[in-house]
Amino acid sequence: MFTTDIDAEGIATVTIDMPGRSMNVIDWALTDALDAEARALAANPAVKAIVLTSGKKDFVAGADLAIMHDLYDLTPEAASDRIGTLGAMVRAFETSGKPIVGAAPGTALGGGLEILLGCNYRIAADNPKARFGLPEVTLGILPGAGGTQRLPRIIGIPAALPVLVKGQPMTASEALDAGILDEVVPPENLLAAAKSAIREGRVRSVQPWDEKGFALPGPAPESAEAMDLFTTWNAKVLAETGGHQPAPQAILSCVFEGTRVPIDAGLKIERDYFGTLVTGDVAPAMVWVTFEARIAAAKAGRNVTDPKGPYVTSGLSALLEETRLLRAEGVSDAVLQTAADQLGMSLTPEDVRDGPNSMKTFKQAVDTVSLEEVKDRLLFVQVSTAATALQGGAVALAAEADYGAVMGWGFPVHLGGPIYFARHLGEEELRKRMGALEYSYGPRFVSSPVISAITDKAKP
Repeated sequence: MFTTDIDAEGIATVTIDMPGRSMNVIDWALTDALDAEARALAANPAVKAIVLTSGKKDFVAGADLAIMHDLYDLTPEAASDRIGTLGAMVRAFETSGKPIVGAAPGTALGGGLEILLGCNYRIAADNPKARFGLPEVTLGILPGAGGTQRLPRIIGIPAALPVLVKGQPMTASEALDAGILDEVVPPENLLAAAKSAIREGRVRSVQPWDEKGFALPGPAPESAEAMDLFTTWNAKVLAETGGHQPAPQAILSCVFEGTRVPIDAGLKIERDYFGTLVTGDVAPAMVWVTFEARIAAAKAGRNVTDPKGPYVTSGLSALLEETRLLRAEGVSDAVLQTAADQLGMSLTPEDVRDGPNSMKTFKQAVDTVSLEEVKDRLLFVQVSTAATALQGGAVALAAEADYGAVMGWGFPVHLGGPIYFARHLGEEELRKRMGALEYSYGPRFVSSPVISAITDKAKP
Protein backbone atom coordinates (compact mmCIF):
# COMPACT_ATOMS: atom_id res chain seq x y z
CA MET A 1 0.00 0.00 0.00
CA PHE A 2 2.94 2.31 0.60
CA THR A 3 6.69 2.28 0.95
CA THR A 4 8.90 4.31 3.26
CA ASP A 5 12.43 5.39 2.38
CA ILE A 6 14.60 7.23 4.92
CA ASP A 7 17.48 9.11 3.32
CA ALA A 8 20.83 10.10 4.82
CA GLU A 9 19.36 13.39 6.08
CA GLY A 10 16.66 11.62 8.02
CA ILE A 11 13.85 12.59 5.65
CA ALA A 12 11.33 9.74 5.44
CA THR A 13 9.47 9.64 2.13
CA VAL A 14 6.21 7.75 2.44
CA THR A 15 4.93 6.83 -1.03
CA ILE A 16 1.31 5.68 -1.21
CA ASP A 17 0.82 3.21 -4.06
CA MET A 18 -2.14 0.88 -3.70
CA PRO A 19 -1.63 -2.31 -5.73
CA GLY A 20 -4.16 -3.23 -8.39
CA ARG A 21 -5.71 0.22 -8.55
CA SER A 22 -5.26 2.99 -11.08
CA MET A 23 -5.74 5.59 -8.33
CA ASN A 24 -5.07 5.63 -4.62
CA VAL A 25 -8.26 5.58 -2.57
CA ILE A 26 -8.65 5.43 1.18
CA ASP A 27 -9.94 2.22 2.69
CA TRP A 28 -9.81 0.90 6.23
CA ALA A 29 -6.66 -1.15 5.61
CA LEU A 30 -4.73 1.83 4.25
CA THR A 31 -6.00 4.00 7.09
CA ASP A 32 -4.82 1.57 9.75
CA ALA A 33 -1.46 1.01 8.04
CA LEU A 34 -0.76 4.74 7.63
CA ASP A 35 -1.78 5.39 11.22
CA ALA A 36 0.71 2.79 12.44
CA GLU A 37 3.39 4.25 10.16
CA ALA A 38 2.79 7.78 11.45
CA ARG A 39 3.27 6.61 15.02
CA ALA A 40 6.37 4.58 14.12
CA LEU A 41 7.98 7.52 12.33
CA ALA A 42 7.17 9.83 15.24
CA ALA A 43 8.93 7.45 17.62
CA ASN A 44 11.98 6.98 15.38
CA PRO A 45 14.78 9.38 16.40
CA ALA A 46 16.50 8.84 13.05
CA VAL A 47 13.55 10.48 11.27
CA LYS A 48 13.87 14.25 11.17
CA ALA A 49 11.07 15.05 8.71
CA ILE A 50 8.45 13.33 6.55
CA VAL A 51 7.31 13.67 2.94
CA LEU A 52 3.94 12.17 2.03
CA THR A 53 3.56 11.49 -1.69
CA SER A 54 2.11 9.06 -4.24
CA GLY A 55 3.53 6.49 -6.60
CA LYS A 56 0.69 7.09 -9.03
CA LYS A 57 -0.06 10.04 -11.31
CA ASP A 58 -2.52 11.39 -8.72
CA PHE A 59 -2.18 11.73 -4.96
CA VAL A 60 -5.31 10.26 -3.34
CA ALA A 61 -8.69 10.47 -5.06
CA GLY A 62 -10.73 10.27 -1.88
CA ALA A 63 -12.30 7.46 0.11
CA ASP A 64 -13.31 4.13 -1.32
CA LEU A 65 -17.10 4.29 -1.31
CA ALA A 66 -17.16 0.81 0.19
CA ILE A 67 -16.41 2.71 3.39
CA MET A 68 -19.80 4.39 3.09
CA HIS A 69 -21.61 1.06 2.79
CA ASP A 70 -19.89 -0.07 5.96
CA LEU A 71 -21.38 2.90 7.78
CA TYR A 72 -24.97 3.11 6.46
CA ASP A 73 -26.49 0.64 8.90
CA LEU A 74 -24.58 1.74 12.00
CA THR A 75 -25.88 4.07 14.66
CA PRO A 76 -24.75 7.69 14.24
CA GLU A 77 -22.47 7.26 17.24
CA ALA A 78 -20.87 4.11 15.85
CA ALA A 79 -20.42 5.70 12.41
CA SER A 80 -18.80 8.72 14.06
CA ASP A 81 -16.38 6.46 15.90
CA ARG A 82 -15.58 4.45 12.76
CA ILE A 83 -14.81 7.45 10.57
CA GLY A 84 -12.77 8.74 13.50
CA THR A 85 -10.06 6.21 12.64
CA LEU A 86 -9.41 8.11 9.42
CA GLY A 87 -9.25 11.40 11.30
CA ALA A 88 -6.97 9.85 13.91
CA MET A 89 -4.55 8.80 11.17
CA VAL A 90 -4.33 12.36 9.84
CA ARG A 91 -3.97 13.66 13.38
CA ALA A 92 -1.18 11.14 14.10
CA PHE A 93 0.90 12.60 11.28
CA GLU A 94 0.34 16.23 12.21
CA THR A 95 1.11 15.69 15.90
CA SER A 96 4.21 13.60 15.22
CA GLY A 97 6.50 16.51 16.08
CA LYS A 98 8.21 16.13 12.69
CA PRO A 99 7.95 18.63 9.82
CA ILE A 100 5.67 17.06 7.21
CA VAL A 101 5.36 18.00 3.54
CA GLY A 102 2.51 16.73 1.41
CA ALA A 103 3.74 16.36 -2.17
CA ALA A 104 0.91 15.73 -4.63
CA PRO A 105 1.77 14.69 -8.19
CA GLY A 106 -1.87 15.10 -9.18
CA THR A 107 -5.43 15.09 -7.92
CA ALA A 108 -6.22 15.19 -4.21
CA LEU A 109 -9.95 15.08 -3.50
CA GLY A 110 -11.98 14.44 -0.38
CA GLY A 111 -9.96 12.41 2.08
CA GLY A 112 -6.93 12.87 -0.13
CA LEU A 113 -7.03 16.62 0.33
CA GLU A 114 -7.73 16.13 4.03
CA ILE A 115 -4.45 14.21 4.31
CA LEU A 116 -2.68 17.13 2.63
CA LEU A 117 -4.36 19.61 4.97
CA GLY A 118 -2.90 17.66 7.86
CA CYS A 119 0.60 18.29 6.51
CA ASN A 120 2.59 21.33 7.66
CA TYR A 121 3.44 22.29 4.08
CA ARG A 122 1.71 21.39 0.81
CA ILE A 123 3.29 21.18 -2.64
CA ALA A 124 1.67 20.07 -5.90
CA ALA A 125 3.05 19.31 -9.31
CA ASP A 126 2.07 21.67 -12.10
CA ASN A 127 -0.31 19.12 -13.56
CA PRO A 128 -3.12 20.60 -15.70
CA LYS A 129 -5.36 17.60 -15.04
CA ALA A 130 -4.99 17.72 -11.25
CA ARG A 131 -7.97 18.78 -9.17
CA PHE A 132 -8.12 19.70 -5.49
CA GLY A 133 -11.29 19.92 -3.46
CA LEU A 134 -13.73 18.56 -0.92
CA PRO A 135 -16.69 17.29 -2.99
CA GLU A 136 -18.35 15.30 -0.19
CA VAL A 137 -21.35 17.64 -0.12
CA THR A 138 -22.33 16.44 -3.61
CA LEU A 139 -22.68 12.94 -2.13
CA GLY A 140 -24.85 14.09 0.75
CA ILE A 141 -22.08 13.87 3.34
CA LEU A 142 -19.30 16.11 4.67
CA PRO A 143 -15.53 15.78 5.03
CA GLY A 144 -15.01 13.41 7.96
CA ALA A 145 -11.25 13.61 8.45
CA GLY A 146 -10.89 17.24 9.44
CA GLY A 147 -11.69 19.11 6.25
CA THR A 148 -14.28 21.40 7.85
CA GLN A 149 -11.85 22.24 10.64
CA ARG A 150 -8.43 22.57 9.03
CA LEU A 151 -9.47 24.43 5.89
CA PRO A 152 -10.94 27.46 7.77
CA ARG A 153 -7.90 27.46 10.03
CA ILE A 154 -5.64 27.62 6.95
CA ILE A 155 -7.46 30.07 4.66
CA GLY A 156 -10.12 31.64 6.89
CA ILE A 157 -13.87 31.20 7.09
CA PRO A 158 -14.90 33.41 4.12
CA ALA A 159 -12.62 31.56 1.70
CA ALA A 160 -13.33 28.10 3.14
CA LEU A 161 -17.12 28.14 3.02
CA PRO A 162 -17.49 28.12 -0.80
CA VAL A 163 -15.00 25.26 -1.08
CA LEU A 164 -16.84 23.21 1.53
CA VAL A 165 -20.47 24.05 0.73
CA LYS A 166 -20.23 23.99 -3.06
CA GLY A 167 -17.80 21.08 -3.33
CA GLN A 168 -16.36 22.29 -6.63
CA PRO A 169 -12.78 21.11 -7.31
CA MET A 170 -10.11 23.59 -8.34
CA THR A 171 -6.91 23.45 -10.34
CA ALA A 172 -3.48 23.47 -8.75
CA SER A 173 -3.01 27.16 -9.55
CA GLU A 174 -6.42 28.00 -8.08
CA ALA A 175 -5.60 26.01 -4.95
CA LEU A 176 -2.32 27.90 -4.71
CA ASP A 177 -4.07 31.24 -5.05
CA ALA A 178 -6.60 30.18 -2.42
CA GLY A 179 -3.81 29.41 0.04
CA ILE A 180 -4.56 25.69 0.16
CA LEU A 181 -1.21 24.88 -1.47
CA ASP A 182 2.10 26.50 -0.58
CA GLU A 183 3.88 25.75 -3.85
CA VAL A 184 3.24 24.48 -7.36
CA VAL A 185 6.35 23.13 -9.06
CA PRO A 186 7.27 21.30 -12.27
CA PRO A 187 6.38 17.59 -11.94
CA GLU A 188 10.00 16.48 -12.20
CA ASN A 189 10.94 18.73 -9.27
CA LEU A 190 8.18 17.62 -6.88
CA LEU A 191 10.19 15.56 -4.38
CA ALA A 192 13.27 17.77 -4.65
CA ALA A 193 11.13 20.81 -3.87
CA ALA A 194 9.59 19.02 -0.88
CA LYS A 195 13.00 18.21 0.57
CA SER A 196 14.30 21.69 -0.17
CA ALA A 197 11.44 23.22 1.80
CA ILE A 198 12.46 21.03 4.75
CA ARG A 199 16.18 21.82 4.47
CA GLU A 200 15.54 25.55 4.19
CA GLY A 201 13.45 25.59 7.36
CA ARG A 202 10.19 26.53 5.66
CA VAL A 203 8.26 23.63 7.19
CA ARG A 204 7.09 23.85 10.79
CA SER A 205 6.98 20.80 13.05
CA VAL A 206 3.78 21.93 14.77
CA GLN A 207 0.54 23.04 13.15
CA PRO A 208 -0.42 26.66 13.89
CA TRP A 209 -3.70 25.55 15.49
CA ASP A 210 -1.79 23.43 18.00
CA GLU A 211 0.11 26.44 19.29
CA LYS A 212 -1.05 28.68 22.10
CA GLY A 213 -2.75 31.88 20.99
CA PHE A 214 -3.71 30.64 17.50
CA ALA A 215 -6.31 32.72 15.70
CA LEU A 216 -7.96 32.00 12.37
CA PRO A 217 -6.92 34.19 9.45
CA GLY A 218 -9.59 36.74 8.57
CA PRO A 219 -12.64 37.50 10.69
CA ALA A 220 -12.85 35.79 14.06
CA PRO A 221 -15.59 33.16 14.36
CA GLU A 222 -17.43 35.26 16.95
CA SER A 223 -17.20 38.51 14.96
CA ALA A 224 -20.19 40.31 13.46
CA GLU A 225 -18.67 39.82 10.01
CA ALA A 226 -18.52 36.04 10.47
CA MET A 227 -22.04 35.95 11.89
CA ASP A 228 -23.37 37.86 8.87
CA LEU A 229 -21.52 35.44 6.61
CA PHE A 230 -23.08 32.37 8.24
CA THR A 231 -26.53 33.97 8.09
CA THR A 232 -26.13 34.65 4.38
CA TRP A 233 -24.86 31.16 3.62
CA ASN A 234 -27.61 29.51 5.64
CA ALA A 235 -30.26 31.44 3.74
CA LYS A 236 -28.59 30.64 0.42
CA VAL A 237 -28.33 26.92 1.17
CA LEU A 238 -31.94 26.71 2.31
CA ALA A 239 -33.12 28.51 -0.83
CA GLU A 240 -31.10 26.23 -3.12
CA THR A 241 -31.90 22.90 -1.48
CA GLY A 242 -35.31 23.52 0.03
CA GLY A 243 -34.05 21.77 3.13
CA HIS A 244 -33.96 18.42 1.30
CA GLN A 245 -30.19 18.07 1.50
CA PRO A 246 -28.90 18.28 5.07
CA ALA A 247 -25.18 18.15 4.21
CA PRO A 248 -24.64 21.84 3.31
CA GLN A 249 -26.24 23.03 6.53
CA ALA A 250 -24.32 20.42 8.54
CA ILE A 251 -21.09 21.75 7.01
CA LEU A 252 -21.99 25.28 8.00
CA SER A 253 -22.73 24.07 11.53
CA CYS A 254 -19.39 22.25 11.68
CA VAL A 255 -17.50 25.40 10.75
CA PHE A 256 -19.66 27.65 12.96
CA GLU A 257 -19.28 25.45 16.03
CA GLY A 258 -15.87 23.91 15.40
CA THR A 259 -13.86 27.07 14.79
CA ARG A 260 -14.84 28.40 18.23
CA VAL A 261 -13.16 25.55 20.10
CA PRO A 262 -9.73 23.86 20.07
CA ILE A 263 -8.97 21.64 17.08
CA ASP A 264 -9.63 18.30 18.78
CA ALA A 265 -13.05 19.44 19.97
CA GLY A 266 -13.77 20.75 16.48
CA LEU A 267 -12.81 17.40 14.96
CA LYS A 268 -15.23 15.65 17.33
CA ILE A 269 -18.01 18.03 16.25
CA GLU A 270 -17.27 17.20 12.60
CA ARG A 271 -17.28 13.44 13.24
CA ASP A 272 -20.63 13.63 15.01
CA TYR A 273 -22.27 15.54 12.16
CA PHE A 274 -20.75 13.09 9.69
CA GLY A 275 -22.20 10.14 11.64
CA THR A 276 -25.66 11.67 11.56
CA LEU A 277 -25.50 12.32 7.81
CA VAL A 278 -24.09 8.98 6.69
CA THR A 279 -26.66 6.98 8.64
CA GLY A 280 -29.58 9.03 7.31
CA ASP A 281 -31.66 8.42 4.17
CA VAL A 282 -30.25 11.14 1.92
CA ALA A 283 -26.56 10.23 1.83
CA PRO A 284 -27.03 6.67 0.52
CA ALA A 285 -29.48 7.95 -2.10
CA MET A 286 -27.14 10.68 -3.31
CA VAL A 287 -24.07 8.43 -3.26
CA TRP A 288 -26.01 6.00 -5.42
CA VAL A 289 -27.36 8.35 -8.05
CA THR A 290 -24.49 10.82 -8.34
CA PHE A 291 -21.69 8.25 -8.35
CA GLU A 292 -22.47 4.56 -8.10
CA ALA A 293 -25.26 4.54 -10.70
CA ARG A 294 -23.01 6.22 -13.24
CA ILE A 295 -20.23 3.72 -12.54
CA ALA A 296 -22.61 0.73 -12.73
CA ALA A 297 -23.99 1.92 -16.06
CA ALA A 298 -20.52 2.56 -17.45
CA LYS A 299 -19.36 -0.93 -16.45
CA ALA A 300 -22.31 -2.33 -18.37
CA GLY A 301 -21.28 -0.36 -21.44
CA ARG A 302 -24.03 2.26 -21.16
CA ASN A 303 -23.08 5.87 -21.84
CA VAL A 304 -24.83 8.12 -19.33
CA THR A 305 -22.34 10.96 -19.16
CA ASP A 306 -24.65 13.25 -21.15
CA PRO A 307 -28.23 12.19 -20.44
CA LYS A 308 -30.36 12.92 -23.47
CA GLY A 309 -32.40 10.93 -25.92
CA PRO A 310 -35.82 9.24 -25.91
CA TYR A 311 -35.77 8.27 -22.23
CA VAL A 312 -35.17 11.80 -20.99
CA THR A 313 -37.66 13.12 -23.53
CA SER A 314 -40.27 10.70 -22.21
CA GLY A 315 -39.72 11.91 -18.66
CA LEU A 316 -40.00 15.55 -19.63
CA SER A 317 -43.12 14.81 -21.68
CA ALA A 318 -44.74 12.97 -18.77
CA LEU A 319 -44.06 15.90 -16.45
CA LEU A 320 -45.39 18.37 -19.01
CA GLU A 321 -48.57 16.39 -19.53
CA GLU A 322 -49.20 15.96 -15.80
CA THR A 323 -48.63 19.68 -15.26
CA ARG A 324 -51.11 20.49 -18.04
CA LEU A 325 -53.70 18.18 -16.52
CA LEU A 326 -53.24 19.67 -13.06
CA ARG A 327 -53.64 23.18 -14.42
CA ALA A 328 -56.73 22.09 -16.33
CA GLU A 329 -58.19 20.78 -13.06
CA GLY A 330 -57.75 24.20 -11.47
CA VAL A 331 -54.42 23.81 -9.72
CA SER A 332 -52.68 27.18 -9.64
CA ASP A 333 -49.10 27.88 -10.60
CA ALA A 334 -48.38 28.80 -6.97
CA VAL A 335 -49.48 25.36 -5.76
CA LEU A 336 -47.53 23.64 -8.54
CA GLN A 337 -44.44 25.58 -7.58
CA THR A 338 -44.90 24.76 -3.92
CA ALA A 339 -45.27 21.08 -4.77
CA ALA A 340 -42.13 21.10 -6.90
CA ASP A 341 -40.20 22.90 -4.16
CA GLN A 342 -41.37 20.52 -1.46
CA LEU A 343 -40.42 17.53 -3.59
CA GLY A 344 -37.00 19.01 -4.32
CA MET A 345 -37.43 18.90 -8.10
CA SER A 346 -34.80 20.79 -10.04
CA LEU A 347 -37.35 21.60 -12.76
CA THR A 348 -40.14 23.97 -11.86
CA PRO A 349 -43.63 24.18 -13.39
CA GLU A 350 -42.40 27.16 -15.40
CA ASP A 351 -39.75 24.95 -17.01
CA VAL A 352 -42.36 22.53 -18.32
CA ARG A 353 -44.94 25.06 -19.49
CA ASP A 354 -45.98 24.82 -23.11
CA GLY A 355 -45.00 28.39 -23.90
CA PRO A 356 -45.59 31.59 -21.95
CA ASN A 357 -49.32 31.86 -22.74
CA SER A 358 -50.37 28.27 -22.08
CA MET A 359 -53.37 27.56 -19.83
CA LYS A 360 -54.02 31.25 -19.15
CA THR A 361 -57.69 30.45 -18.66
CA PHE A 362 -56.91 28.67 -15.40
CA LYS A 363 -54.68 31.26 -13.76
CA GLN A 364 -57.41 32.45 -11.46
CA ALA A 365 -58.99 29.04 -10.86
CA VAL A 366 -59.58 27.77 -7.37
CA ASP A 367 -57.33 24.83 -6.42
CA THR A 368 -59.33 21.61 -6.42
CA VAL A 369 -56.56 19.09 -5.75
CA SER A 370 -54.75 18.90 -2.42
CA LEU A 371 -51.07 19.79 -2.25
CA GLU A 372 -50.14 16.26 -1.15
CA GLU A 373 -52.00 14.81 -4.12
CA VAL A 374 -50.29 17.23 -6.49
CA LYS A 375 -46.93 16.14 -5.10
CA ASP A 376 -47.75 12.46 -5.49
CA ARG A 377 -48.93 12.93 -9.04
CA LEU A 378 -45.78 14.79 -10.05
CA LEU A 379 -43.61 12.24 -8.25
CA PHE A 380 -45.25 9.00 -9.35
CA VAL A 381 -45.69 9.97 -12.97
CA GLN A 382 -41.89 10.11 -13.04
CA VAL A 383 -41.59 6.77 -11.25
CA SER A 384 -44.05 5.21 -13.72
CA THR A 385 -42.16 6.59 -16.70
CA ALA A 386 -38.83 5.25 -15.44
CA ALA A 387 -40.24 1.82 -14.54
CA THR A 388 -41.99 1.47 -17.89
CA ALA A 389 -38.78 2.38 -19.70
CA LEU A 390 -36.81 -0.12 -17.65
CA GLN A 391 -39.28 -2.94 -18.17
CA GLY A 392 -39.65 -2.16 -21.86
CA GLY A 393 -35.92 -2.01 -22.52
CA ALA A 394 -35.68 1.70 -23.32
CA VAL A 395 -33.06 1.74 -20.56
CA ALA A 396 -31.12 -1.37 -19.62
CA LEU A 397 -30.42 -0.80 -15.94
CA ALA A 398 -32.00 0.77 -12.89
CA ALA A 399 -28.73 2.69 -12.60
CA GLU A 400 -29.27 4.17 -16.05
CA ALA A 401 -32.90 4.98 -15.29
CA ASP A 402 -32.03 6.72 -12.02
CA TYR A 403 -29.06 8.69 -13.33
CA GLY A 404 -30.92 9.79 -16.47
CA ALA A 405 -33.97 10.89 -14.49
CA VAL A 406 -31.98 12.99 -12.01
CA MET A 407 -29.53 14.50 -14.49
CA GLY A 408 -31.86 14.61 -17.49
CA TRP A 409 -35.24 15.75 -16.28
CA GLY A 410 -34.70 16.84 -12.69
CA PHE A 411 -36.00 14.02 -10.50
CA PRO A 412 -35.17 14.93 -6.87
CA VAL A 413 -31.55 13.98 -6.29
CA HIS A 414 -32.05 13.43 -2.56
CA LEU A 415 -34.45 10.56 -3.39
CA GLY A 416 -31.77 8.72 -5.37
CA GLY A 417 -33.68 8.38 -8.66
CA PRO A 418 -37.14 6.95 -9.40
CA ILE A 419 -36.21 3.25 -9.21
CA TYR A 420 -34.08 3.70 -6.09
CA PHE A 421 -36.93 5.65 -4.49
CA ALA A 422 -39.51 3.03 -5.41
CA ARG A 423 -37.34 0.17 -4.11
CA HIS A 424 -36.84 1.89 -0.79
CA LEU A 425 -40.50 2.86 -0.51
CA GLY A 426 -41.44 -0.82 -0.80
CA GLU A 427 -44.20 -2.74 -2.54
CA GLU A 428 -46.88 -2.19 0.06
CA GLU A 429 -46.55 1.59 0.16
CA LEU A 430 -46.22 1.76 -3.63
CA ARG A 431 -49.44 -0.20 -4.15
CA LYS A 432 -51.23 2.00 -1.63
CA ARG A 433 -50.18 5.37 -3.00
CA MET A 434 -50.19 4.49 -6.68
CA GLY A 435 -53.44 2.54 -6.32
CA ALA A 436 -55.16 5.64 -5.00
CA LEU A 437 -53.83 7.66 -7.93
CA GLU A 438 -54.82 4.99 -10.48
CA TYR A 439 -58.34 4.86 -9.08
CA SER A 440 -58.73 8.62 -9.45
CA TYR A 441 -56.59 9.47 -12.46
CA GLY A 442 -56.13 6.45 -14.66
CA PRO A 443 -53.61 3.99 -16.08
CA ARG A 444 -50.57 6.26 -16.04
CA PHE A 445 -50.32 5.36 -12.35
CA VAL A 446 -50.60 1.56 -12.68
CA SER A 447 -48.26 0.05 -10.09
CA SER A 448 -47.54 -3.32 -11.77
CA PRO A 449 -44.64 -2.18 -14.02
CA VAL A 450 -43.13 -0.34 -11.07
CA ILE A 451 -43.34 -3.44 -8.88
CA SER A 452 -41.80 -5.52 -11.67
CA ALA A 453 -38.99 -3.01 -12.11
CA ILE A 454 -38.06 -2.79 -8.47
CA THR A 455 -38.08 -6.55 -7.95
CA ASP A 456 -35.94 -7.27 -11.02
CA LYS A 457 -32.56 -7.86 -9.39
CA ALA A 458 -30.94 -8.46 -12.78
CA LYS A 459 -31.11 -4.75 -13.47
CA PRO A 460 -28.92 -3.11 -10.80
